[in-house]
Amino acid sequence: MKKKPIKYARRGFFAALTVFAAVLVAEEPGKPASASGPVYVLNIDGTIDPVIAKYVADAFAEAKEENAAAVVIRLDTPGGLLDATRDIIQQILNAPMPAIVYVSPRGSRAASAGVFITVASDVAAMAPETHLGAAHPVSLGGNPFMPAKPADPEKNGKEDEGRSVMEEKIVSDTAAYARTLASAKGRNADWVEKAVRESLSLTSTEALEKNVVDMLAEDETDLFKKLSPRDIKKNEKVFRIDFEKARMVRFEMGRLRQVLHVLANPNVAYLLLMLGFYALIYEFATPGIGLGAAAGLISLVMAFFALQVLPLSYAGLALLLAGMTLMAMELFVVSHGLLMVGGTLCFIAGSLLLFESPEPYFRVSLEIIGGTAVASLAFLVFVVKKILAVRVMASITGKEALVGQIGEARPDGMVFVHGEYWEAESAAPLSPGQKVRVVEVMGNRLRVEKV
Repeated sequence: MKKKPIKYARRGFFAALTVFAAVLVAEEPGKPASASGPVYVLNIDGTIDPVIAKYVADAFAEAKEENAAAVVIRLDTPGGLLDATRDIIQQILNAPMPAIVYVSPRGSRAASAGVFITVASDVAAMAPETHLGAAHPVSLGGNPFMPAKPADPEKNGKEDEGRSVMEEKIVSDTAAYARTLASAKGRNADWVEKAVRESLSLTSTEALEKNVVDMLAEDETDLFKKLSPRDIKKNEKVFRIDFEKARMVRFEMGRLRQVLHVLANPNVAYLLLMLGFYALIYEFATPGIGLGAAAGLISLVMAFFALQVLPLSYAGLALLLAGMTLMAMELFVVSHGLLMVGGTLCFIAGSLLLFESPEPYFRVSLEIIGGTAVASLAFLVFVVKKILAVRVMASITGKEALVGQIGEARPDGMVFVHGEYWEAESAAPLSPGQKVRVVEVMGNRLRVEKV
């Protein structure tokens, strides 16, 4: 009878050992785990800015709540802000599910910031006739008219005289970041680093041959077909997803977010700023129903929203506002053109320095700056000429308008001038019907002379 407790304890020990071993086998890192959740699909189209970064963050947050099996990002971008790009990459790297980046449709590109997003993905795919590359960073505050010279490989690592020390630091930091991402995902880290340092680019076929991307896919259907038998590794886990049978969830940007993304364009922000400022000038110059004030305030609110998500230079903004103020003052102060010329120069300088990025898609177009400056100057010249003409014009209302008017003498000592009867005095006697000219207005009496 005393052996039964020992027997039961032994059985319990072996049972617990069996359960523990089963748990270990089930959680073996190299064993694929099937995922049956939905697959989220989102589109990144256009420059990478904070609006896009927030859109991606919201998509991954919802995908996590819904236990999504994977997230697919359709990418077509010329590049964007490095800070916003890093935010997107953090979402990709820290997501509990695989992230697939697909450069599509045909004719799309993953340039500059798009290279980092592509190499950071768990699966990188490209459609035919697409390309990626040219990931060389630009230093904020760089002069867009004096770009830095490319690095000279013959100097064996020595600092190129065409580059500033600050730019060299930015390039080195960005190259290390790109190499880290590519190495972690088993991609061609050497080429990715060259894409940063030497602005190299690849077609979709070349990218596949050089192990920069994992596959080519004709379209989304072809992509899911090629992914379905594939084991995707991420964070020491292996995922096996049947993309062909999975439920697809299209995570759209929404109308409001699309509008905000359009507004986060330097040219749009610049034009809204101009429109708002001139609408307020119109309102102050011609008080009325408030249409100018309403349009101006709405335009300025939208402009300042766009400015807060763009690499704004406060010095450039101050010069721009000072230039517009000086030009507007010409309407109220006679400076013989000095305020107009000074305002125009400040206006052009502020427009050129408004955004701290020499990247073309984060600068105001030179054509728009030139057109706006010429239109503003022409408008001011036209208005100032009209104002000066009005100031030297004789009065046509009030008592002052009577001076110089021709009237007719009446028998009772009155004169009929401008449709009214006035008492009059003259140095010479006047006969009835005599034509007279008004010389001076003295209260209710007129001094006249014979014509």
